[in-house]
Amino acid sequence: MKKVICILYFSLFVFVKNSKAQRMPDTLAYLKSIVANKVTYIGKPFSVLYNALSIQLKYFHPMPTRRSEKYKETFTSFAFYFPTTPDDMDLIYPCLNIVWQTPLDAYQSYLLYYTYNKGGWTTPVYNYYKNAVIADIKIME
Repeated sequence: MKKVICILYFSLFVFVKNSKAQRMPDTLAYLKSIVANKVTYIGKPFSVLYNALSIQLKYFHPMPTRRSEKYKETFTSFAFYFPTTPDDMDLIYPCLNIVWQTPLDAYQSYLLYYTYNKGGWTTPVYNYYKNAVIADIKIME
């Protein structure tokens, strides 16, 4: 009986895994296509890139480049998975790093980060980033 249950469980696991694989796009390949075409987005507001994305953002994290410039957000990481526990943080990769033409106010970004469930993507967060001009786009794997 235990063997039958194990076989059924394993079969269900394989079925669910294969079903997800068929529905989920290859995120890394998709992000590489964005980076390959980044000239389309450089010099334009973030909203242009956001509106072109075919997968939904779930998480953001503001990043200052240097400690001496801790109030300047020079780039932001955007991910397509929201980590619910610290152990889930590795699941946000691959993600996009957007370098801003003019650094943003890191204080305001972190205020949004902590206000909305430590990085949850929401309309107020989008409204904050939508007019920021993109200087470069990179992938963090």
